[in-house]
Amino acid sequence: MPGGTLFTVNGSFHIRNYGNGMYNPNALPKYRHTEMRDAQGSWTLGPVQRLPRGYHSNAVLMPDGRVMVTGDEAQQIANDPDIKDDMHGSIEIFEPWYLHVGDRPELNQVPVDPVRYHSAFSVDTRTPDKIAGAVLIAPSTVTHSTNSNQRHLKLRINSVNDTRLTLQTPPSAADAPPGWYMLFLVDDRGVPSVAKWVKLEPAQTS
Repeated sequence: MPGGTLFTVNGSFHIRNYGNGMYNPNALPKYRHTEMRDAQGSWTLGPVQRLPRGYHSNAVLMPDGRVMVTGDEAQQIANDPDIKDDMHGSIEIFEPWYLHVGDRPELNQVPVDPVRYHSAFSVDTRTPDKIAGAVLIAPSTVTHSTNSNQRHLKLRINSVNDTRLTLQTPPSAADAPPGWYMLFLVDDRGVPSVAKWVKLEPAQTS
């Protein structure tokens, strides 16, 4: 998550059967709780998901800080067109606690052009007094319940001048492969701004 906490989601019981055993669309809630881990390593149970979600499930952090949850192992759920029964495929949206605690920090403008490794770049914010950190989070590439592109990078804040923050990019592609990243500003509670997209690229060579 933008503030550095961990969020786990998706679970099921007796789902992966390929038609050769029990299929339980109402798997016990203990198999499909959301959980959040704080900076001290303590896990807290969150709400129970509406459906069990197995091997082909997804959880995607969106730029507004919510998490979109989709997918399941039992394809009959995804393919059932009747939205009034308990077997239809659905998208669930998880709203973390930080969306319900008042004003969030703001990220108002980021560079349009790509930013280079091991260099400074500036962003604008109307809430400079609330900013305690800045992070880059790679967009999710989730399949088979695994996010192979998960990456959370804290950026150094070099300076704050009125509404302009100067941030330092990661040193090299070994720290963050080239491409697009969500940039979040975070306050001292761990509450993030809405993200804006920035693109990391190597320095141009002549």
